[in-house]
Amino acid sequence: MDWTALLATLVGAVIGVGSTLATDRVRWRRDARERDRETVRTVSAQFLEALTGARDAISDASGSADAPAGERAERARSSILTHNVHAKQYQLELLADPEVARLAREAAHQLLLYRDAVVDGHLREDAACTQARRDFREARQKLMTAMRSSLTRP
Repeated sequence: MDWTALLATLVGAVIGVGSTLATDRVRWRRDARERDRETVRTVSAQFLEALTGARDAISDASGSADAPAGERAERARSSILTHNVHAKQYQLELLADPEVARLAREAAHQLLLYRDAVVDGHLREDAACTQARRDFREARQKLMTAMRSSLTRP
């Protein structure tokens, strides 16, 4: 019996199976990274949506000069809970890189300061409310820039 032909066939089969497994492993890793990136993208968008919804509600409350101060304060207070800002923030912090998580905390904090300005009775045109809104907008912009950067990394 010719052992060399059998050995050559066996070596060829091992090489073929090995290369197929290696290729499948590389493809699996790439697909897993893409799924993870898509998950972070979705959670990032949901957090930004929550921030925006709460900001809009706070802004509406601050612009309601004809409403009683207590009603404006309650509308501003409830905006964070209504739009699930903290829940979305925690989801993002679990998945995002440390810099994005830090900036998400900062944006949420600035939103709370904006809310507090309205709760304290400031109207949209008041200096305290305007400054809080600008600070929030700046923090959100920094967050969005970091999100874009982290999502485009290979």
